[in-house]
Amino acid sequence: MSAFSVSIDYLSMPATTSVDELLYGDVTAALEGKKWQSWDVCIYDCIVKSKELINKVEDFNTPLVWLLPALSYQSELKQLLESSLKQLYPDHVEHLLFYGVTSAHVAVALTKKNHWKKVNIIALDATFKADASGQYSYQGVGGVFATLEAKKTGWSQVNYEITPSIDFVKHNQLNGMFTRVAEQAQQSIDIIFAPGNGIYHDSEVWLNYLQLLSALINEQTHYELPNYKLGQIGALEGVVNLYQLATSPVIENHCKHALMISQEQAKHQAVASYLWISEEAHN
Repeated sequence: MSAFSVSIDYLSMPATTSVDELLYGDVTAALEGKKWQSWDVCIYDCIVKSKELINKVEDFNTPLVWLLPALSYQSELKQLLESSLKQLYPDHVEHLLFYGVTSAHVAVALTKKNHWKKVNIIALDATFKADASGQYSYQGVGGVFATLEAKKTGWSQVNYEITPSIDFVKHNQLNGMFTRVAEQAQQSIDIIFAPGNGIYHDSEVWLNYLQLLSALINEQTHYELPNYKLGQIGALEGVVNLYQLATSPVIENHCKHALMISQEQAKHQAVASYLWISEEAHN
């Protein structure tokens, strides 16, 4: 797969069912009345939501990749969700990715590695939105059914890296990843998707090492901070970010190199680089 397209065929979130409304509509306030109980309850809700999303799959001969909450280091919770999905859909759970927002980048790499022409994607995760008091409020479980297709032209993943991270502030892994991006990249970065949210101080640690990319960024570099608009939507965010990258006319007209930074506290940090492949470059 030299390049890819992304379509979001179905979105199910507590506040909206339209991805374009989510991205480009007015910022909506947090819903009230939903209370976070526990990850065990959330996983049960993920299982219920999975039944809604699996019904959107029309072709089970196409590889199906599941993008799931970042539970890689919470073995009991991961096993609970994994075993439940395997029991419900024994023939359709070969590819389970427990990396939250970063799962989408892992899915693109997996698609590229296996030379798949088309991939069905189901994303499930807890969703949170900033409330009037400036704190994240639990909104419920959200889900996405999307399609990733290989194309001759479009955005192509050139590399991605994911590293375990216990604490962003004390053990920030982005410095090494930014250094490697700076060493490998051959053209300037036009757009950066970053994880800052304005609520948690540790979400801004990416700024501390931005100078490592100084040879690749300038005053023309555009910054997207999805958490301000979307809230924290975990595995759904990775798909929505790729959808925005692949479908926005503004990005297509002005950007050729995109860097996506993602992280989940006490889980991991990651970066992924994407280049625009034009018809001329492909030929």
